[in-house]
Amino acid sequence: MSTPIIDCISVCKYFTGKNQITKAVDNVNLQINMNEFILIKGRSGAGKSTLLNLMCGLDKPTSGSVEIENEAIDKFSNQELSRLLSKKIGIIFQNFNLLPTYTVFENIEIAIDTVTDKRVHNKEIILPLLEQLGLTDKVDFLPTELSIGQQQKVAIARTLAKKPLIIFADEPTGSVDDETASVIIQHLLLLRKEHNLTLVMASHGSTLDKYADRVILMQNGKIN
Repeated sequence: MSTPIIDCISVCKYFTGKNQITKAVDNVNLQINMNEFILIKGRSGAGKSTLLNLMCGLDKPTSGSVEIENEAIDKFSNQELSRLLSKKIGIIFQNFNLLPTYTVFENIEIAIDTVTDKRVHNKEIILPLLEQLGLTDKVDFLPTELSIGQQQKVAIARTLAKKPLIIFADEPTGSVDDETASVIIQHLLLLRKEHNLTLVMASHGSTLDKYADRVILMQNGKIN
């Protein structure tokens, strides 16, 4: 029997502008099960990125509720949200958000919260991830010394290093060519299986459809 891990209940997100209200997310009901790979698709402006931000706690709904493991995260304090983001949720951004003056190892290391024997412990976590992603020889490289595809792999490794329950990815292959995108998604799927992750991804293309357990279509803030 499937176990729900995310539940969006009548979720709305409205933005008020000059003389108009934009319904970025409009009465969305969506339940996602543990270990599922959900692909949320739609054209630019459909609301998929806003929905991802609401589900991962980066934004709060205008109305409705978002629950993770039966807890309404939209009611969380800033401290509770920070704990959720550091312990249970990983986010892969399209622009990578790598620190330019930090090496590959250091960019991943900052995501890990360890207490004792930090450097040794972090190596035990980080080096196997870099090996899985084919980046063993890039440990001491800076982001500017990497290809776009390699930078995205570092962003994935940084997310996985803190061992989240859920990964949210917003157009994670949008900046790379089709061949590199295929390699990245294959790595993500393999790591998802190995670590029993739930993967929620937003995309406007169709190349990822075949990999997803479910494809959710959005248009004008609604799920079709």
